[in-house]
Amino acid sequence: MYNEIYFWMHSYIKSIKSNDTPAFSSYLLICMLQTFNLGTIAVIANYYLKVNIEKNSAVIMGLIWAVLLSIINYFLLYGKREDIFMKYKNIQAKRRIKGQIYFWIYVLLSFTSFYVSVANLVELKH
Repeated sequence: MYNEIYFWMHSYIKSIKSNDTPAFSSYLLICMLQTFNLGTIAVIANYYLKVNIEKNSAVIMGLIWAVLLSIINYFLLYGKREDIFMKYKNIQAKRRIKGQIYFWIYVLLSFTSFYVSVANLVELKH
């Protein structure tokens, strides 16, 4: 699934003329989206389980998850980028449209679910 998302992310970023490294930029954006997804899960779990986590601990845990995801994605996506690009380059038109729709749904839901969960479920402690 993330291979195809990486392919579509790369396709869109490649069309930006000022971007010299679309493969690396796509890799970083996928890592960011996955970190948002984990953050959304953590915020929802924290809200319902009433776990008392301090802000500094949450930031450190988020950074650790981001680094771990970056390392994993480096080998699974960025390291195999040529194979991924070859696999999805010549897919059928119907499959291409379906993949692009799933890609945009994933991107939009990742951003909005993180934003909404943080805006509504995180209680600020002064």
